[in-house]
Amino acid sequence: MANNNPETLAQFYGLFLYKKKDIIAIQEKLGISPGNANELVVPPDSELMGKTLADSYKLLLELVGDLIPIQEKLGIDVNPVLEVEYRSNKASADVSFSEILNLLMYLEEDIIAIQDELNIIGYSNQERAEEIDENVRAQLQKLEEFHGPLEDDPGVILPKYGEMGVKKILFTGEGLPLFPKVTPQQLHQIFVKNLAGTDQCPCLEQVR
Repeated sequence: MANNNPETLAQFYGLFLYKKKDIIAIQEKLGISPGNANELVVPPDSELMGKTLADSYKLLLELVGDLIPIQEKLGIDVNPVLEVEYRSNKASADVSFSEILNLLMYLEEDIIAIQDELNIIGYSNQERAEEIDENVRAQLQKLEEFHGPLEDDPGVILPKYGEMGVKKILFTGEGLPLFPKVTPQQLHQIFVKNLAGTDQCPCLEQVR
């Protein structure tokens, strides 16, 4: 599709709206009140028809302006290309599609760096992360059916995660906790009380 195709421009603007959702989630995680207190809803492309490159560029500068104080607060270097672009604030009519696309890539890198620092799953990765999480929860349900109540004391669970080399507990963009991707044997070791031979337990045949 041509870069000036209305559908392409609508999809492009939608990408920036998803980045805005990521930034709002970061602000909420840090206790920063977003400029727009209402939850951002990304409309379908059909409702974004008529958006232009100028609209995407304007939103890009807004997002960079939101990111800079967050990066400074966390001690994360601000991308110099984005910072120069934000400070110059040149006329959007002078910016090409390829230039904005490159700026979007820089913006994504900065957002990912902050998400890694705060253990947040971005909206672009959230569907896959929640799919993994759903599978893990199903495995835990089977463990509970076999063994009875599972361990729920964080003081017991978290050290076991640490022993397995899991450094962080991840969260979705909405702040919901996600289990890291662990094996059935590891889940057994973490959550089953009164362990007796993790590798030999017959319940593992049910949760694979």
